[in-house]
Amino acid sequence: MKLRSLVVSLALLAQVAFAAPASAKPHIVVSIAQAKEVVETKGGAQTRRMVPTQSASPGDVVEYVLTYANQGDEAATNAVVEDPIPKGTTYVSGSATGDGALLTFSADGGKSFAEPVKLTYEVRLPSGAVERRVATPAEYTHIRWTIAKLAPGATGTVAFRVQVH
Repeated sequence: MKLRSLVVSLALLAQVAFAAPASAKPHIVVSIAQAKEVVETKGGAQTRRMVPTQSASPGDVVEYVLTYANQGDEAATNAVVEDPIPKGTTYVSGSATGDGALLTFSADGGKSFAEPVKLTYEVRLPSGAVERRVATPAEYTHIRWTIAKLAPGATGTVAFRVQVH
């Protein structure tokens, strides 16, 4: 499976909300790196490590690390970093990280976001009744991190893992 390139097929959004003079504003820049989990056996002991990669096979675990920076001259308020779960993969439960960021997920293609325990969707049963269910990590389509305040020059990272089908 060919993984997405760093720029071309990255459906990543960096949005900012702020109240600043026209000459001062935040400028959020985001880059992404991908690595594949490799298991090595030496002397009967297994070790796991992440190695940069551009391809993966079914069963592989791939980690995406998104690095963001405010290159503007004003703080960014409620900056949003958002990334889709790549097609042909499933989000690895509990793998999303981002110190100090509010983490939410989508199960409807990025139309709405909620914390995992509140992320629900509706299913029409054969009887015609509609049932509301909590989305499982396998049903997540997007991940969103909201950073409350990002000072000029500040940087950070967020990450998540997926397993290739």
